[in-house]
Amino acid sequence: MEIDSRAMVAKAEYKALRRGCGLADRSSAGRLELLGEDRHRFLNAYVTCDVKSLAAGQAAYGFVTNPQGRILTDLTLLAHEDRLWLELPAGQAEAISAHLTRYVLADRVEILPLDEMVPLALLGPRAREALSALAGEAALAPLDLDRPQGRHLRAPVRGTEVVVERRAFPGGDGYVFWVSASLAPGFSEALLAAAPLVPLIPIVLIGAEALEIVRIEEGVPRFGRDFGPDNFPQETGLAERAVNYTKGCYLGQEVVARIHYRGGVQKQPRGLLFEGEPPPPGTKLRLGEREVGAACK
Repeated sequence: MEIDSRAMVAKAEYKALRRGCGLADRSSAGRLELLGEDRHRFLNAYVTCDVKSLAAGQAAYGFVTNPQGRILTDLTLLAHEDRLWLELPAGQAEAISAHLTRYVLADRVEILPLDEMVPLALLGPRAREALSALAGEAALAPLDLDRPQGRHLRAPVRGTEVVVERRAFPGGDGYVFWVSASLAPGFSEALLAAAPLVPLIPIVLIGAEALEIVRIEEGVPRFGRDFGPDNFPQETGLAERAVNYTKGCYLGQEVVARIHYRGGVQKQPRGLLFEGEPPPPGTKLRLGEREVGAACK
């Protein structure tokens, strides 16, 4: 009965992601904050996205690369008037903080944990309708919901002042609420109880299983599972979104640029359908006698 109950819950969560609206707790994500006058220039030298041109209220997605051009992590970056916020994969904050801190010399920059802010994601094809009902179109007008992703603003949502960020997620656009950690539990409960304000769009709490199913179906690779420190940006299928080839120098830039302009890579993520159980992670995949890849971790 417990298995059947869990399957029913996962099915309802999956349905919300595909047809309605769901709320996902992203508090397991790594989070860092950069302060100081040199924060844009400093970070720009260690990531593949363009940081120097970001104005307050804009966001970007990129990779942190090592001197050999391989990926240390991916990240989402939010620029504020006086600071930068980084969202990283779970478990990566300490390592990336240590990596960046090694290069702080005379730079006026400080790298700190961002534990006091928690990200919650509103996802699904009806997320925009739900957000408009919860916060009002007038309050969200500066976000301009018809523009591409990569913007954020402060707005009151259900009586709580939060940072609302528009972001691309597997399955379509989504919105991340950055809320004070002390207020996050109550804020989450308020959203889940907001059905009367959002007619016919119940907001469903989404777990990791349903999120992972949609991610795999959409073919969106994930750091630590589908790519990692052995990969170059061009091997992820995300380089077009994550790498700016005109921004100038950064750690590993020469290798990444050489691959882009002169050559290519031998590996790309691909989705396969298997009859029965998929092979264990790391299993070598063959086409006839030729090795053509390996199952993801």
